[in-house]
Amino acid sequence: MKLMIAVPARDYMHVDFVRSLTDLLLRLKSGNADFELRLCPGTLVHVARDNLAGQAINGNFTHVLWLDDDMVFGPELLDDLQFSGKPFVTGICHARRTPYNSCLFSDLDLNHLTRIEEYPVNTFEVAGCGFACVLISTDILKEVMLHYKTAFLPMKGYGEDLAFCLRARELGHHIYAEPGVRLGHIGHVVIYQEDHDKYMRDLENQGGI
Repeated sequence: MKLMIAVPARDYMHVDFVRSLTDLLLRLKSGNADFELRLCPGTLVHVARDNLAGQAINGNFTHVLWLDDDMVFGPELLDDLQFSGKPFVTGICHARRTPYNSCLFSDLDLNHLTRIEEYPVNTFEVAGCGFACVLISTDILKEVMLHYKTAFLPMKGYGEDLAFCLRARELGHHIYAEPGVRLGHIGHVVIYQEDHDKYMRDLENQGGI
């Protein structure tokens, strides 16, 4: 495997993502893995993804590990994704805003777009997924790019990630999720005085103060 770790980065990276990424890189280096980290900044995510896909193809990488810069994962991430043996595989991830819906889909029809909320024990097939964490064969990226002249250009009603999934599936490729890969999605909350007051009341009721 010649691996590209592809991150469509924004202006800043969260410290928790940097920590996860550093631990992953150290593990890969200690195992003498053949890999490179490529970052592509930009406000248009689909442009950054197409750029990185082109780099993977032109650089003769065999696989791409896509990572969003607001994810948290363990250093064994690549090992866990490879466990399935599938050429297009993702992990279990949820949206960072309430109600924290699954980023895995069993149906991509806009009339009844369906998220997967319960996960089997073993590797399972999905209709589509977000690209927060995806390990994919570069051959699939190349085939999609050649056929559609783009990999990640959004379609009407679909973001860049699900648009890619639709294109790949139209070409006969299958998408899988590995339930052993659990990912954290970095979010944020807005705190007001009443939130602090509620916290202190709850703590007092629990005998904490």
